[in-house]
Amino acid sequence: MAGSGNTSRRRLLVGIAVAVAVLVVAAGVVLLKDRREPKDDRTTLELSDEWRSVPGVRDVVAIERSRRIPGEDFGEADRWEHAVEVEVTLEDDLTMAEAAGAGKVVDVLAPEIARLAPEAGERTSALFTTDSVDIRASGSGLGTAEAVGDGLGDAVALRDAGASEVTLPLSSPPVGISDQAHARAPEGRLIAVITAARDQERPVDVKAGDAWYRTHGIPDPAAARLTLDVSQRPQVTSAQLASDSPLVVLVDAAEGDDAIEEVRQWVAAYDRYPGGEAQPLEFTVEGTRGGEVAGWVGGKMPPRTTMPPFGDARPWPDDPAALPCGPRFLEVTFGSQDAALGSRQASLHAVNLGDRPCVVEAVPTVEFLDAEGVPQADVTVDPYQPSMVPERLVVPVGESVTALIDWRAMSTADDPGVTTDLRVIAVPGAEPVTIPVGGPSQPTDLDVLDGAEVRISPWAQSAVR
Repeated sequence: MAGSGNTSRRRLLVGIAVAVAVLVVAAGVVLLKDRREPKDDRTTLELSDEWRSVPGVRDVVAIERSRRIPGEDFGEADRWEHAVEVEVTLEDDLTMAEAAGAGKVVDVLAPEIARLAPEAGERTSALFTTDSVDIRASGSGLGTAEAVGDGLGDAVALRDAGASEVTLPLSSPPVGISDQAHARAPEGRLIAVITAARDQERPVDVKAGDAWYRTHGIPDPAAARLTLDVSQRPQVTSAQLASDSPLVVLVDAAEGDDAIEEVRQWVAAYDRYPGGEAQPLEFTVEGTRGGEVAGWVGGKMPPRTTMPPFGDARPWPDDPAALPCGPRFLEVTFGSQDAALGSRQASLHAVNLGDRPCVVEAVPTVEFLDAEGVPQADVTVDPYQPSMVPERLVVPVGESVTALIDWRAMSTADDPGVTTDLRVIAVPGAEPVTIPVGGPSQPTDLDVLDGAEVRISPWAQSAVR
């Protein structure tokens, strides 16, 4: 019996020891987790009532957020990051001028917040609200009274014109043209909202029903009217028009359906745009289940242009009697390639090796080949510019012409078959030649892959000899 009791006591002691160990480990995990994870503290700042002296301001709440950020390594001290979020509630019935005047509240709040939360510094943001308008002031500090006032006034102007929602981020200080206002409006108020934005010289991004109009410059009510009118056509699911982009119309249709062509014809015959100084506008009509056609709104195309010469040499003299460059006159070589953020460009050169000047008036035909000599599939080749046409060039002996190839950067993360060679037909009737890409100190491939979209320019007078 004594042995049995000792055994029981030993088991009890072992169990207690194990339990204590588990608790210690668990506590350590909790402490470690608490030690390593960021932690936020929020404190409402005790503001004075001085802001009440600003007409049009109903309430102000300022909250300091302190965030503990653990050190990168064990033993490294934590650091704290402080920020202040200010919410200013405005009276709902303010006029445009009254709303602009309410922006002066930032001159009252800025020194007080700097005193109460000095560590926040420029990490201070503000939200100005009414029942229908949100104005977000972001950037360094609260923003300036002028910038905030302009934004508040413009937002109220858009609201009064019929916008149901307005959100306007503000730079501090504003840089260049005013910040873009984002709004929603009923279809019947879209043109009024765009007109108000134009009057205030405020760029906008407005959605109204199936119409979506956005611009980073001065809004154009005629362009917004076009977008709205197209969006209301039968079977059109949306119409979108953005700055420096074609009008894009989506139709509930598949490739080959009559609806796509019917909408194309309607837009091509539209006679209410462009007007005044507006430029001709390209459009595309796309089926939601395939199919795409393009054209120019109202059938009005821009004037034809040609590729400007490269370099500053005098233009070559014309010779009406000159004959086209024969199949063996031109030697094609790869020039160079250049990469910018998201975009790519390469150049081709063709030198006249004949015994007389000859005429080039063409866009080179280019196929993009991988290392096995297989053409990249489904490559779309578009004009360099919609209205650009080849220029008649009389190329002197020994002189060169240049063409550019532009495309968007494509991902090579999965090690696809990149383009290593180009198959080029310099002019109609010439034999295709295959040339490697790259050169001294140049990459030896292009990220033109299956499905790429490229633009190829006409030949132009070159600075290369």
